[in-house]
Amino acid sequence: MSRGVLAAGALLALAAAAWWAARKCSPPAAVSGRDAAVLRTLDEILRSRNDNDPRLDSGFNDLSPEARRLLRKKYAGLAPELRNERGTIVYLLGKNLSSAEDWAFLRQAAAEPPCLSLADCSKRAPMGPGDAITLAYPALVALEQAKDALRAGVSTEEARSVVEAGKSSKVPAVVEHAARIEATTKVQGPAKP
Repeated sequence: MSRGVLAAGALLALAAAAWWAARKCSPPAAVSGRDAAVLRTLDEILRSRNDNDPRLDSGFNDLSPEARRLLRKKYAGLAPELRNERGTIVYLLGKNLSSAEDWAFLRQAAAEPPCLSLADCSKRAPMGPGDAITLAYPALVALEQAKDALRAGVSTEEARSVVEAGKSSKVPAVVEHAARIEATTKVQGPAKP
């Protein structure tokens, strides 16, 4: 085959992959206007990589059940190496805990298998300072959301189940953080006379 045919084939494959990726990221037609706007806003924030975007604190409050489902789906579709993006979604869903599915998602995030490197979660690479935290970021965010619920006295059984999932993790940073949360958020029993 000539180089031109190979190059054209490669471009066609790249265009098909881009079309497929765009199709996967766009919300389905049945999604409400508000839910579609939530997904568009999230995509903008993730593309900008701006963790301090004020919309993270205000634009994702009181998400509908469908928006939460779409965020869980988006999380599942992200490459495991996208630790910051995945942690951001855990944070947003953790602000909107109102169903068994939301808590199951947090438990799953807290118990995820280890990510061994940012280049490829399945392959160990030399780590620099702070890499252990970065690699564990989604699980650590899930634990923080559970800690907030425990301190607020909200859904304490569900929140404790997230901490338990973290304690069972194979990631030392996650296990340590879960143990710290458990030690500092013990619910006191009834006062003794």
